[in-house]
Amino acid sequence: MMRLNDREWKDFAVPEIFQNIKRGKRLKNADHISGKVPYISSTANNNGVDDYIEASEGTRVFKNCISLANSGSVGAAFYEPFAFVASDHVTSLGCKEANKYIYLFLTAVLKQQASNFNFNREINDIRIKKMRIMLPVTETEEPDYQFMEDYVRELMAVKMKQYRVYIEARLKFIRLDNTNQMGYRDRLKSCEWKAFRLEDLFECTKGVYLPTDTVQDGDIPFITAKAGNNGVNGFIGNGILFSGGRITIEKIRLSAYYQPRGFYCSHDVSVIYNEHLNEYNAQFIANIIMRNGSKYSYGRQAQLNVVKREVIMLPVTDDGQPDYDFMEEAGKKMMLNKYDQYLRFLSSQENV
Repeated sequence: MMRLNDREWKDFAVPEIFQNIKRGKRLKNADHISGKVPYISSTANNNGVDDYIEASEGTRVFKNCISLANSGSVGAAFYEPFAFVASDHVTSLGCKEANKYIYLFLTAVLKQQASNFNFNREINDIRIKKMRIMLPVTETEEPDYQFMEDYVRELMAVKMKQYRVYIEARLKFIRLDNTNQMGYRDRLKSCEWKAFRLEDLFECTKGVYLPTDTVQDGDIPFITAKAGNNGVNGFIGNGILFSGGRITIEKIRLSAYYQPRGFYCSHDVSVIYNEHLNEYNAQFIANIIMRNGSKYSYGRQAQLNVVKREVIMLPVTDDGQPDYDFMEEAGKKMMLNKYDQYLRFLSSQENV
């Protein structure tokens, strides 16, 4: 593997590297027209994609550049290979020397600047021009774009190989019940569904507040009110608060995740459990829970007492009880479909 510390590094002003720096344009939610063009806002998730809209007159469309969040999730940066509409909370950064590999390297470098900013100190146009980033350089002290490209190519090749091994192992592990030949999507449509309150099906509790100054380094997943990354905000050594086999639900968007191993979670995360949960039906149930997330926001949060009363629709058996066996099979099928997509994507990238 190529090593970063084998290179000489030098700091550069952002405008020295990015010749095209331009901010997006304000577009109120009420003016969004549903479409197929990604709308990049100041979220730290999903590559910055907040919606899919039409690129209507007056919007600013960019492509093949880096999006940098000026506010909100300040400092979040993503390489955007596709055409997108940028909000006024995002600045596009274009480099004439860059391809996708170089952009990915530059994106990682830009993210290192995020700690210098927050809600009260946003990244405005003046600060972008003054921002400096460290880059590997050639013998003439110019940015070493070839090294950046080669480093990312090698890193991606290693990661894709590791992921292919993981997926192939998972495919061997998952087994489907093939006694029912009807497709699971057809079965979803034909089976009976019933409404349940979460508190009627699960033990519902929540995490415990953990002061920042008491956090210890370790390998225990720390789950917080975070959308994405399975809710994991880091790894700590403060002990396991809950054993695995549970679903965690964050309070802002009702993002629900199955936790396969022991974890600690903060007080703003709800935890649900019953003896029927396993890796596959829990994925199915978590997906159902998240469909109710549009009701919640920073101003209307889903605290534990609200989560308990949340109602979800589930497929049921002939006696009206949740059909956990069917949900398990459906969960397996969902995962197999995703793994198949991932393998096809990996194959498409091998010679790129």
